[in-house]
Amino acid sequence: MKSMAIKHVDAFTLKPFSGNPAAVVLSAQGLSDEQMQNVASEMNLSETAFVLPSSTKQADLRIRWFTPTNEVGLCGHATIASFHALAEEEMHGMKKYGSYSFRLETASGILPVSVMKESGGATVKLTLPMTQLVKAYNLKTDFFGALGIDDSDFDKRLPCVVDINGYLPVRRLSVLFDMRPDFDLLKKVLHHKKLLGVCVFSTETVERASTFHSRFFAPNDGINEDPVTGSANGPLGVYMVEQGLVGKSDGLIEMVGEQGDVMGRPGRVKVEVQVARGKPKSVAIVGNAVTVLEGTLRV
Repeated sequence: MKSMAIKHVDAFTLKPFSGNPAAVVLSAQGLSDEQMQNVASEMNLSETAFVLPSSTKQADLRIRWFTPTNEVGLCGHATIASFHALAEEEMHGMKKYGSYSFRLETASGILPVSVMKESGGATVKLTLPMTQLVKAYNLKTDFFGALGIDDSDFDKRLPCVVDINGYLPVRRLSVLFDMRPDFDLLKKVLHHKKLLGVCVFSTETVERASTFHSRFFAPNDGINEDPVTGSANGPLGVYMVEQGLVGKSDGLIEMVGEQGDVMGRPGRVKVEVQVARGKPKSVAIVGNAVTVLEGTLRV
C-alpha cells in the first residue's frame, strides 16, 4: 500500500468553502491510471490533480486531471490549486518568497505557469492554449429545453460561439440565477453537438469591477455544474475582446470573470488577454487559492 500527501484546496478564492474545490496529490508517481481514477472517484470533486515528474526535458513537471468519471486534458482551477499547494509545501524550488516560472507538461501541450509566492499565499498564472471561437448561430435553439430558457432570454446583440464547449450569452444576470437545467436532456444535447460542456454568461455582473458572470455545465464528465471554470473563463476573455466589449487596443487587456455565486461558492478569475493588431494572441488566467484540508492518501 502506497502513502502520499493529498490536499483539498479551494481555488479562485481566498475564503475557505468558496471558489472551486480540487484535490491535489502532491507526488503521484507510481500510481496507475486506474488508481488515479479511483482516487478521483473517491474524492468526488469536479477535479483531482496528480502532480508527476515531467516525461520530457522541455517541461519542469507534469499534471494529470481526473473528474469522478474520466481524465480530462486541461483543468484551470485544479492547476491553480496544485501550484498553490506546491508553493505551500516549498516544493519544486519554491522555498522563499518571490517569483517562479515553470513549464507544465499537460495532455494539452506544454503550458507556461508563473507563481508569485508571498507571505499571504501564492498568486498563480496559467497561460492557456489559444482558443478559436467559431460562431454558431443556431446553437441556442438546441439548448432551450435543456437549460430551461427561451429565445427571449438570449442577448441578441452577441453571437453564440463554440470551441470544445458552447458559449451562450443571455440578457440579464437574473436569467443565469433562475436557470434550472434538465441534466439528463443536457447530456443528450452535448453528446449530439459533440461538446464537452456549455457555458452560459452575461455581461451584467454582481460586482461593478467584473466584466462577465457565467455558469458552466459538463454532465457527461460527471460535473453537472462546475463552481468556477478557469478553462471557460479564459475563452470568455477572448470573446470579450473579439466582440469589442473591452476594447481591442494592442497590449495587455485585463478583466475579471465571476462564477459560482448561484451555488454559494463565489469565485473570481482574473483573465489576461494579449492583443496585437486588434486581435487576441494569447490568454492567461490568474487566481489564488486556500487549503482547507490536508492528509495522507493510502492506495
